[in-house]
Amino acid sequence: MRAYFLMLGLPDMATPQMAVLIAVIVAAAFALAWIADAILGDGCFGVFFNAVILLIGATIGALIWKRLGYAIGTSPQATAAIVSAGAGMVLLLIGGVLRRWI
Repeated sequence: MRAYFLMLGLPDMATPQMAVLIAVIVAAAFALAWIADAILGDGCFGVFFNAVILLIGATIGALIWKRLGYAIGTSPQATAAIVSAGAGMVLLLIGGVLRRWI
């Protein structure tokens, strides 16, 4: 798990800190999934699957952002968090649009 966090650009942490970080990430994913479920309505997949799609999109977005290496602002971690959340929401919206069309 530590290698995965280091790959995403997060600092090396002790196990209790890592557990708290995972809990915060999951709680944020479920909160965003609930909001997306309310906004998209019938075009959504349900709160649980929305959270899974958001986490997948956030991971892909973080990996691409780290690979590109752009630095915006003074805090690279905050920029990566915003990019990850945005990438997750974009993936969820693309999935919702595709679900309505198919």
